[in-house]
Amino acid sequence: MMPTSRRDVLKGFSFGAGGALLAPFLNQVRLQAEGNTAALPKRFVFVVKSSGVAPAGVTPESLQGDAARNESLKDVKLHASMAALEPFKDQLSIVQGLSGKMCRGGHSSWFGAMGVYMTGGETERGAILRATADAELAKLSPAPFNHVGLAVRGSALSNAYGGVLYPGITAVAANKELPFQGSPELAFEQLFGSAASASGQGETRFKVQKNLLDFMVDDIKKVNRAVPATEKSKLDAYLNAFEELQVRHSRLTGMKGSIKNNAPPFDDKFTSSVEEVRQEAHFDLASAALIAGLTNCVTIRLDNLSTVYKQLGLVKPNHGIGHDESSRTQQECRDIIRTHHSGLLAEMARKLKAVPEGNGNMLDNTMIVYFSDSANKHHGDCLEWPYVVIGGCSGKLNIPGRYIRYAKYGEKDCRTIGNWWTTLLNAFGNPVEHYGNEDLVLKQNGSSWRGPLAELIT
Repeated sequence: MMPTSRRDVLKGFSFGAGGALLAPFLNQVRLQAEGNTAALPKRFVFVVKSSGVAPAGVTPESLQGDAARNESLKDVKLHASMAALEPFKDQLSIVQGLSGKMCRGGHSSWFGAMGVYMTGGETERGAILRATADAELAKLSPAPFNHVGLAVRGSALSNAYGGVLYPGITAVAANKELPFQGSPELAFEQLFGSAASASGQGETRFKVQKNLLDFMVDDIKKVNRAVPATEKSKLDAYLNAFEELQVRHSRLTGMKGSIKNNAPPFDDKFTSSVEEVRQEAHFDLASAALIAGLTNCVTIRLDNLSTVYKQLGLVKPNHGIGHDESSRTQQECRDIIRTHHSGLLAEMARKLKAVPEGNGNMLDNTMIVYFSDSANKHHGDCLEWPYVVIGGCSGKLNIPGRYIRYAKYGEKDCRTIGNWWTTLLNAFGNPVEHYGNEDLVLKQNGSSWRGPLAELIT
């Protein structure tokens, strides 16, 4: 009787002026109560590290080698640096062998890592041709904060730290980069300030801003009625922008209880200058924002080449480690850093798994992707681009619990990151024929393959 009673209550809700804004949310809740799993949000977290992800470093010892394979991880012991992910092995995927030679190698592929094209130089991010795949996926599961970007540092070789950062990895459209928040303290205010302020002034600022937006929208509408037809298109663009902000404020107001209940405790980690602590704070914020329903898509720029993991006992930045300047071997340093990163990923997975949702939990409907903007090594050659995925992927992919390696570059059955991102877009609702640029060398040799990796889609 409980499900029926719950459905009846949801159907009986009545709202005033804000009802239209709340209607989609209430409809989703009602569909979930009726057992319609299609109504559950699809969530994405993209965790981008610098200096490459070494294929051998994320491959279990028993599965080392270049042979193409698709095997269960159930009875496989993970690489020691990924031990923190053992409890989530049934929802862990390791995807290897995908090439990205259509992208720029070196210290960073910039927007090419998720945009699948060649751009930039060692210190120049270059042109932005299109929205990157993470931004395209964000559009498929909209929320008050449609796409949240968090970063500890800026672009590949930059010393930029704190405040608004532009790491050069995510674009929302051609020539339009997604801004990332580098300060956990400011990110806390921006995400949770409508209900739980760190400074005590966030909620006041939120109310003042809402009143201002209301006045702005009304004034623009009045002006719009008086101007010549030739000017209306310009004013419409302004009106749309302010109305989008107004909608976000209204949604956040309706979600105040959820925000307050799920906001992480504000403590010293949010104001710390220690990079490992700031990384942890960003993960806390991302997890809380997902749980509160503030966003369904987060991209985290975890580090860059200037990052020094002092708390882990390392004295050289990632750039120096990549050039073997440390007293430890490069592999030892990478294993230490990967162990730390695996712990952050595991803690996020634990938090999401603890939240019931539908017939399972939030982790079932989340896809956390860990990879590098420089592919397989410090000076990435893009011959292969490892991906570590945690989560049930909303049941859209049959990769959880699998180790998947594709054929080597140039071989008949080799595949590219263009196929990978095409697969994700197709699986989650964007049936694009092929995302990104093809590898022209593979195309010339008859080894190029357009379209999704159909074997990965349920």
